[in-house]
Amino acid sequence: MPRPPSPFDSSWRPSVREDVDFRKVGEDWVLFDPLTQRIQVLDVTGALVWSWCSGAMDVRAMEAEIRQAFGAALPAGEDPGVRKVLREFAEAGLLRDP
Repeated sequence: MPRPPSPFDSSWRPSVREDVDFRKVGEDWVLFDPLTQRIQVLDVTGALVWSWCSGAMDVRAMEAEIRQAFGAALPAGEDPGVRKVLREFAEAGLLRDP
């Protein structure tokens, strides 16, 4: 039986907790965790990554999408920040266990 991918592996398909509220408030995208009663304000990368965390898209595909979305604004070879955002989500307990 194949081993499931570890978190932050390129093949990992992260999935968010369904009880976390994600919405646009004014000009900002925010998450509200009902368990901790905490709000997290997201930048554009964070909002995009959150919206892709359905369990259908792997980390590699998210990184490719960010590179495509930001094009020339992201220097070649630069980390697009997807794993950093996912690590922040995981540390805050916002993702389902892999």
